[in-house]
Amino acid sequence: MIFKTWTTGLLALCSSTLTSASAIPYVDDQAVLKYADHAASPHDVDADTFTRPSWFTSTLMARRLLALSPSGVISTTFPSHIPASSRTPAEVAGFPIGLREYIADCDGILPENLSHGDNGDPTILALRVATTFRNIGTGSNLSLEIDWWDHLSDAGAVYPGLPPSPAALPRITLFGYLDTLPELSVAAAASLEKCFLQSHPDAKYWLPATPGSPHASYWARLVVTHVYWIGGFGDVQQIGWMNVTEWKGIRQHGSLPGVGDGRGWEDVRLPGEKKGHGAL
Repeated sequence: MIFKTWTTGLLALCSSTLTSASAIPYVDDQAVLKYADHAASPHDVDADTFTRPSWFTSTLMARRLLALSPSGVISTTFPSHIPASSRTPAEVAGFPIGLREYIADCDGILPENLSHGDNGDPTILALRVATTFRNIGTGSNLSLEIDWWDHLSDAGAVYPGLPPSPAALPRITLFGYLDTLPELSVAAAASLEKCFLQSHPDAKYWLPATPGSPHASYWARLVVTHVYWIGGFGDVQQIGWMNVTEWKGIRQHGSLPGVGDGRGWEDVRLPGEKKGHGAL
């Protein structure tokens, strides 16, 4: 079976580089993908089943994953020096931490002078008290990971011969920086709140400037500079760095001139999506 053949070979490749029980092997990702390309005998599987989608189709899927995802894990790093007065243990200085945060794909509803053109920069409701945003405030880099793993029961088995597996489902990591939105007009704030609350109705209690809110908050967006994609298993899906120009040029209905083949993220579906399922 192709999966057994591929994983057995990959494990052998990894184990051959170990020099001690604690050693961590370095495996060149391109070499692994090249190995996966040739691991299966043409007699093992139907060729059409194991044809990878193009990189542009994969980017459409990634943009759809963002559009349908209400949350993601933002990874930051604690500052290199933690004051003695802080409740944070000094021993975690410089360590990374990943915490799930609310997100939404709402940039397209902002006024033209504030919007990035609905180009895949996710909107974030930031709480000033939250560790994620405190770390960012001290200069931490950040990344945002989102995935389709919660849809395993809908997707079922997407890899021939293998039972349902989260590892076969797509995920992305977005790299970039946090851009705090300026004060919005009443109309712009209402539009952004409506968009965000479609995915997070409970967040109405800590929206910016909400009377009696338990937390001070502000609107921000992750300005995406790099995108790393894992579509699933490498012999049937793309794995690697996406073309950011294509990422930023895709819209829900169509793409900007010269970007891909003109399709938008509404023209693709993620594993297990029912026919006719549109954006949230």
